[in-house]
Amino acid sequence: MPHLVEMHKKLASQGLAVITLSLDPPGDKQMVQDANAFLQKENIPFRNLLLDESEEFWPKKFEFTPPPCYYVFDRQGRWVRLRVQDFKTPEALREELDKVIVRLLKEK
Repeated sequence: MPHLVEMHKKLASQGLAVITLSLDPPGDKQMVQDANAFLQKENIPFRNLLLDESEEFWPKKFEFTPPPCYYVFDRQGRWVRLRVQDFKTPEALREELDKVIVRLLKEK
């Protein structure tokens, strides 16, 4: 999450919009409270959503394995797929994520 906060601060003025999505079960009040407490404690500066769907829904619909997962969309709303399992290390994924976002922000 710190990397996303840093990117948001650095690139929001160029059009970067970051949204996080929690997959905590909405019925588990303690998990939801813990997630909200974390977001408040860390002063997360972007929109944070809670997915109100069953666990059977999201893996197939969003085509990913367990988080973290990054969805990057260009200015036309096209999805640029970045899957965690396609990278050997978290650092390699972050490097590619940075490159893709910078490239897409330069497009008009």
